[in-house]
This record gives sequence, C-alpha cells and structure tokens, in this order.
Amino acid sequence: MGVRTFFRNMFDSATRRELYEFTRGTEKFYYTSGDAEVELNDVVYEQITISRSEIKNSSDLEKDPLEITFARDSKFAQDCLRSALEENVYVKVIKFQHGKQSILWQGRVVSVKPSGASIVLKCETNYTKLGRAGARLKFQRTCCHDLYGNGCRLNKADWGVQTTIKSVTANAIELRDLSFDDNYFRLGMLQSAFGVSVGIESSTGNTVNIIRRLDSLADQITSDADLLAYQTAVLELDQAIATRDALDEDDPGYTNAQDLVDQKQEAFNIASESVFFVMAYPGCMKSLTACSRFNNTENHLGFAYMPEDNPSTTRNA
Repeated sequence: MGVRTFFRNMFDSATRRELYEFTRGTEKFYYTSGDAEVELNDVVYEQITISRSEIKNSSDLEKDPLEITFARDSKFAQDCLRSALEENVYVKVIKFQHGKQSILWQGRVVSVKPSGASIVLKCETNYTKLGRAGARLKFQRTCCHDLYGNGCRLNKADWGVQTTIKSVTANAIELRDLSFDDNYFRLGMLQSAFGVSVGIESSTGNTVNIIRRLDSLADQITSDADLLAYQTAVLELDQAIATRDALDEDDPGYTNAQDLVDQKQEAFNIASESVFFVMAYPGCMKSLTACSRFNNTENHLGFAYMPEDNPSTTRNA
C-alpha cells in the first residue's frame, strides 16, 4: 500500500459520515449525505443531496421532530409525496466513523411536503406514542367520540358500502351505483381493495373527493367490461351450483353437474382478478342531528343545548 493510499484510507476512516436507512413495507432504501457512496456490510449507501435538522433531546417528545430534506428530484421523496404515506415509513440516522456505526436517531415519517426545490419529510421518534397525553373529554356541542369507535358503538361493517372504482382524477374518485344524498360520505373514509384507508372530504352522486391523493387507487380501476364479465361469472356459478345441489349424488347427471361447477368456478376466479372492490363509509359531523341519522343519539357525547356566551342566543343542534 502506497503512502498516499494509506493516508487517504486513514482520512476516510476518520471522516464522520451520516447514513440514512428508510424502510417502507418490505423495501429498504439506503442513502448518505457524504461526498461519495458508502459500502458497509454488503449494503451500498447511495450518495444523494440529503440533509436533516438538529437532533434534540428534551422532556417534550412531540417538540423534538426531525426534518429530513431531499432534493425535489429524489425518486424516493417523490414517491412518499405522491403516495401520501400509504405505508409506514421508518427511518434510521446512523453515524459512521473510524469503521464503527452508531444510531443517532430512529423513528417514522409522519408527513411529507414540498418546499421550494426540496421535499421535506417530517419524522417523529417512536417514543412519541408513549409520551403523548391521553385523550380528554370536553364540554362541547359536538360529540367527543370517534366515529365507529368504542364510545360511538356503531359497527363499522354495518355501514360500509361495497363498490368499485370507475375513474380516478387527482383526488376525485368516481365510484359506481351510489344512491345517497350529497355529502353522505363527508368525513367518512374510502378503503381500497388492499385495506388502505383515506378520509373523504366531500361526496356528490357517484364521486367522492378524498383528502389526499392516493396513487394506488389508479391501479384499482375496474372497467365496465370487466365488471360485466365478473357479474356474469357470478350468475353462472350460482346457477351451476343450484343445478348440482338439486341432484342426488347417486344421480347419473351429478358428475357432469359437478364438472360444470368446477368450470364456472375457474371462470369466476379468472374474472375476479380484474375486479377491485372498495368500501365507502359514511362520515359524521358529530352533531346531535348527524347522530340521529345513524339512530345513535343515545351514544352522542355532546352538549347540543349548552348556552352561548350570550344567554339570549340560541343555536340549532
């Protein structure tokens, strides 16, 4: 080893480098803010433009968030921004120096926002869940319970409406066969075919406007042709099963009837692959009137008739 190489390696070892490890589902992303990529334990940390805010340690965990800033052209940051964090994204910030690594900070990403030529990921430590104060009931007109929660006592499954997506335009999602008053689903939620939920801001006819963009919904659009093929497959399978069940197992035609059921079942399975069912759940404005719509006023924890600052003023519930 030459003298120059020796001193270069020694300098590189002494140089403090920060490594970032992001975990999203089963995927991992590795980055470094240094001037060159870092290879460590068969993992390559890609050199990109990335920085962070100061790491603080105080008694108030909620006031110690970490902001990680990416260049706006970062694919990872863009994916986080577009997907609106459909999956939890966990992060580790690691110090690497003198051949040793130590974790400086770890937590999860809670929000993403563009900022000029950058994209900023706001993160909080995992311990914030332990440090938060518990929920407190308030003396207020609106109900204190979470919709479909333990206090509300409504069974969420009883109110869900199964449907399919016809089109997606930004935050506007066109569904099928909804026959409800406008804003029936306001403050409710839309649950994708894969269980990801997003809040509904408003609804009109068959269209619901969600509070944030969800890119994965565009992959769950069901065409009219695919839906018709699915409905036909369901009908034919039901008919085949009914024909088979009307026969005794000793009947000469039973075997052929069972074969037909198997064929229709296979056709149904194929048709099902192109149909994505989503669930829309109505929301609640938390007023006594809104609670009445659910026939649930007995569990309403609000004070609709509390006095105004001016006792001569009245307000409807």
